[in-house]
Amino acid sequence: MKRMAIAFAAAIALASPWVAAQVYKWVDENGKVQYGEQPPPGAKATPINVPAAPAGAPAQQTWKEKELESQRRKNDRERQEAQEDQQARQRNANREANCYEANRRLAILREQVPAYTRNSKGERVYVEDNARPAEIAKAEAYVRENCK
Repeated sequence: MKRMAIAFAAAIALASPWVAAQVYKWVDENGKVQYGEQPPPGAKATPINVPAAPAGAPAQQTWKEKELESQRRKNDRERQEAQEDQQARQRNANREANCYEANRRLAILREQVPAYTRNSKGERVYVEDNARPAEIAKAEAYVRENCK
């Protein structure tokens, strides 16, 4: 339906240079010069030749075209806002998951139970007792910087 309306509007816009309404000039009862498509009854009107728009000239937008353009911009703006909102929710969810994991790791390091990390091969590498304070400090710094 929208395509049909746009095609109809385009056909009218392209045909408009060939369809020109007659314009008249007359002087009203106050002595002012007036122009219009239909002179008032009894007024001495002179027809005016109005040149047609050149073939390459852009057609004036009708109110329907302006409304469609406005609606399109509104839809684009709403779609962009929804996308930004979704990205913000995803960032918040990721941050919360990272904070949960960091707090869990910090609790494990503080409890003096065996703690480990994984190396590049995916193997467990246990944290030695002399390295535990440094790991706790790193975990606390991460939580302090990235968690509320």
